[in-house]
Amino acid sequence: MEAWLADLAADAEPLSPAHYEVDLTEEERRRAAGYLNGEDARLFLRSRLVVRRLLAARLGEAPGAVRLARTRGGKPYLPDHPELKVSWSRSEDLLLLGISDRGALGVDLERIRLIPSATQVLASLYPALPPQADGAGPEFFFSAWTLLEAAVKATGRGLAQGVGDVTLSFPARGGAALLGIARTGGEPWAASTALLEAPATTDARLMASFVTRGQLGRIWLRRWPPEGSAGDG
Repeated sequence: MEAWLADLAADAEPLSPAHYEVDLTEEERRRAAGYLNGEDARLFLRSRLVVRRLLAARLGEAPGAVRLARTRGGKPYLPDHPELKVSWSRSEDLLLLGISDRGALGVDLERIRLIPSATQVLASLYPALPPQADGAGPEFFFSAWTLLEAAVKATGRGLAQGVGDVTLSFPARGGAALLGIARTGGEPWAASTALLEAPATTDARLMASFVTRGQLGRIWLRRWPPEGSAGDG
């Protein structure tokens, strides 16, 4: 699996309206125009442009030529490259993109931060939380939450339809682990959750989860833009 951690705030390449006209679709520009907050619109455009450019580099195509589609559940896929599975997640100005040539894929990224009533939120989904959940730091919550999000993205059901299908365990060593996903059949699911080193431009602490079918294998994590580079990665 290939994974990219992108810093959307990095000024690696000043973007003009021409970039958005050439490399993004009319539907993507229309979605951005619907944001009430200008910064939210900018981050949406920037994230979609980065996703297209990274996929284009992988596929040997122009960013604007990469066809992106979504299932009814909102899961992104590449109609012209069904052999590749893609998933991405944005947390403020940081974006995680996963690309795999194996089974269904889901990724999730979160900045680690204090969440009021985090234990109660998890307990509402998983009543049998272990004793160590009480008083646990935000790393405990986000290891479980990113794993849950990545799992429902992998199935394409989303939280609204798939949260009840995901079974997590909470090992004594801390964090969360994926036991299985109901109503999916076929190969078993594999998952990995890890702390990621944030880009040098931010002091954020990051938690990421990856969920796929079969063996997860090694995850090749790259960064965009490459540190020390003044241009695209």
